[in-house]
Amino acid sequence: MNSPAEPTDIRLIVSDMDGTLLDDAGQVPESFWPLLSDLHRAGIVFVPASGRQYQTLHRTFGEHEGLIYIAENGTNVVQGGVSIDVEPVEPAIIAPIVDWVRTVAATGADLGVVVCGARSAYIERSDERFVNQIGRYYAAVEVVADVQAAALDDVILKLAVYDPAFAETRSGPVLRGLDLPGDVVVSGKDWVDVMRRGTNKGRALERLQRRLGIGRDQTMAFGDYLNDAEMLDAAGHSYAMANAHPSIRARAVNLAPSSSEEGVISSIRAALPHLIAPQSAPQSAR
Repeated sequence: MNSPAEPTDIRLIVSDMDGTLLDDAGQVPESFWPLLSDLHRAGIVFVPASGRQYQTLHRTFGEHEGLIYIAENGTNVVQGGVSIDVEPVEPAIIAPIVDWVRTVAATGADLGVVVCGARSAYIERSDERFVNQIGRYYAAVEVVADVQAAALDDVILKLAVYDPAFAETRSGPVLRGLDLPGDVVVSGKDWVDVMRRGTNKGRALERLQRRLGIGRDQTMAFGDYLNDAEMLDAAGHSYAMANAHPSIRARAVNLAPSSSEEGVISSIRAALPHLIAPQSAPQSAR
């Protein structure tokens, strides 16, 4: 971890969701909503940045004014309900990944693939446990007979492989070995994502900074896992959660309390005390 610098003119705050902003139940802490209102009044843009689908992020945050979303690990940036920056995958990556998952799953392994389109996510596994797991991350999802056929009628942003507890040791290495025209990133202990080459949260953040005229030193970012690495690099004030992957803790400038301790919220309050309005009533987006 590097020596931290005091934030002086923060205009943009970007936060990962799972393991970062969300609590252990996968919910936004209630104490976040008044803080979000304070940020908006101060003219500071808040950006949820996640491997999650845009529709899921919008379901979480609702109609709060001024939010911009970096969804699907940087492949889809949405402002005001409109995609302003989209990086679809190369179609050639779809078949090798789907074929490998089908082959391994046929041996009885607990494996699944999600083909993530701009309109919907597509899955072939229809067992209740898998569908419920997918529903946490994909509000718009369809169970189909053939995900490759479904992909023909949508803009495909990424592929996500669900490999419980073995994402970093099995799916990640295997997918990298397929020499795909895309980038493979372990996005959680159970998930591996494959995106267009060079696409990640950090690249999306850099383009958003240019669009908004906001500098790196005016940006705070929070993350916990390997898919947050480039995003933390793109922020002058980067925070790894106390529960973060070791390489992310080493990469960030600052260490925030864990997600279970509402570390994003407390770190923003500590860094920007002039924003806090204790009298603000909690607001729920739900």
